[in-house]
Amino acid sequence: MKIRIEIEEGIEEEEVVIRCRELSDEVVTLQRQIGDKLNSKMQIEVSKRDITYYLTLDEIYFLETEENLVVVHTAADIYETKQRLYELEDMLPGCFMRVSKSTIINTDKIRSIQKNITGASKVEFNATKKCAFVSRNYFKVLMSKLEEKRLKK
Repeated sequence: MKIRIEIEEGIEEEEVVIRCRELSDEVVTLQRQIGDKLNSKMQIEVSKRDITYYLTLDEIYFLETEENLVVVHTAADIYETKQRLYELEDMLPGCFMRVSKSTIINTDKIRSIQKNITGASKVEFNATKKCAFVSRNYFKVLMSKLEEKRLKK
C-alpha cells in the first residue's frame, strides 16, 4: 500500500481518497479509522441551566431520551441537546452504538457489562458510577462489536 499527499492551493475543502482494486477488510478498517479520527474533533452543542456548552465526542459516555428530551451524560455531568436521538445516531462515529430504543453508548468508555438473560443488561463505564442498559435485542450486536474492537488492538 502506498501513501501519497498532493498539495493543491486552490481547493476549498480537504479530501482523502482511497484507491483500491477491491473493498477489502483492510481498506474498510482504514476508512473507519480515518473517519473516527476526523469525527473525534467533532463537538455536540448541549445546554445546562441556560448555558450552552460544546462537548467533544470523547467526553460523552452515553446519550438517552428522557421524556421529550435527549440528555447527554459525561463522567460528572448531564446536559440536554436539541437534537433527536436518531439524528445523533446518524452523525456519531463507529465507537457510538445504539443499545436500546432510547440509548446510545460510547463503546470506548465501557468498563463492564453485567449480562441479564431475562431483561436489559447493565453497562458500567470507566471513571464514573453512571450506568446504562442494553436491551436484549441489541446485546449480541454490542458483544460482536466489542469483540471486533478487541481483536483489532
